[in-house]
Amino acid sequence: MPRATTRPAARTPARAAAAATTTKLLRVPAEEATRILRTTIRFVADLPPRSTGAFVWTQGDSELQVDAFGVTLACAPGLVTVGVPVSCDQVEKPVTVPVPIAVGTPQRPAGLVMTTFDRVAAPPLIAGLWSEAIAAFAWEALVHLAQQLAAQAGKDAQGRPFVPLAVAADARLLLVQPAPRIDLGTRTAR
Repeated sequence: MPRATTRPAARTPARAAAAATTTKLLRVPAEEATRILRTTIRFVADLPPRSTGAFVWTQGDSELQVDAFGVTLACAPGLVTVGVPVSCDQVEKPVTVPVPIAVGTPQRPAGLVMTTFDRVAAPPLIAGLWSEAIAAFAWEALVHLAQQLAAQAGKDAQGRPFVPLAVAADARLLLVQPAPRIDLGTRTAR
């Protein structure tokens, strides 16, 4: 009885070029990463062009105002901290909530594996109700920033922008490894 076998897809010139493409690790100073993040954060917050950057989350009767254009980014070895400025009626003045996100380091790469705490360090009223939303916003902001930086690094053989392969951090540096997209062409059994 004949056996079905899987053969690798034929290597086309485009695949060979994409596989041969090597990209340099991007080393972005945290101040520059913050500047870029502030120009692209409106996509994460789904804000229209020329908006003030402020938007409001609602949950039941509670509201939390977020200042998207005030986000900050700080880097230490293996740690990216996204600062999310928020305010509400029950807190005297606006507060920037730090969201530490563990990432890889140059010596211990972690790819795109990232983790954070389930409760943010904020006044109890904010942390109790808004931790998940704030952490998710910070994570999405970091992922979007990595996508933007990778896309600026180049294009693959089909002309598509590079994507992030890894995010890491060092002292005052955000590190992003851009890479061409992987072609997941179909394989056929014979």
